[in-house]
Amino acid sequence: MIFKISEVAATLTLVVCLLAAKHVPALSHLPLSQATGIVCFSFAIFIALRLFQFELARLRRE
Repeated sequence: MIFKISEVAATLTLVVCLLAAKHVPALSHLPLSQATGIVCFSFAIFIALRLFQFELARLRRE
């Protein structure tokens, strides 16, 4: 498999927690929207590199 389900589940859980925490009044002063964006962008880069590595390995086998 190209990526592990546990990696995706952990990232989605973190994103949902950050989005939920954004609506808690005690945490409203924290930049949680920006943190969520950074997490999503970082995970997108991680998945892109994982796909690139998978395709590169497949091409080298051929």
